[in-house]
Amino acid sequence: MLENKTDNAPDDMALVMRARDGDGEAFESLVQRYRNEVYALCYYFTRNREDAWDLAQEVFVKVWRALGRFRGEAGFKTWLMRITANHCKDHLKKRRVEITSYDDALQPPDAETGDTPSSAAAAGELGAAIDAAVSQLPPKLQLTFVLREYKGLSYQEMAEVMQCSVGTVMSRLFNARKRLQAMLTDVAEHR
Repeated sequence: MLENKTDNAPDDMALVMRARDGDGEAFESLVQRYRNEVYALCYYFTRNREDAWDLAQEVFVKVWRALGRFRGEAGFKTWLMRITANHCKDHLKKRRVEITSYDDALQPPDAETGDTPSSAAAAGELGAAIDAAVSQLPPKLQLTFVLREYKGLSYQEMAEVMQCSVGTVMSRLFNARKRLQAMLTDVAEHR
């Protein structure tokens, strides 16, 4: 996965060090670099744009306050994603919100790519079926699948985010894919 920085931009650790010393611009650079990824993960958990933006802002406030405790053992992005996932899970526990399918699953046809209304509808149906199946996975399998397939994290990064071994990550991902395959096969057979 490509990071949101240019070749001559400071690396994350340099920005973290400057932000620890009170450099607000350095922290703002980190926010700009990762705000879309934090928002996307928050949106995945809440399925609500306003809630996702609120949670993303709360995550960055938490991160600002916790910068002094960041040891650099994991990458900044991994640490940030762990905080984001935990904050979202805590939010859902508090509100006992049930995850619903994406409102954005059905997109209008794209004239530039030549999608026809029927192909766009089929793609939308498939997207909705996949999203519904993912939302039925147990939380640990769901998080594993999202971090790998939607966020593109490596197994090591996922292990750090989920605070488990790489072997556990691989096992969870295998089980998530196996369950999704079974659920989607059932959906296809009943059409």
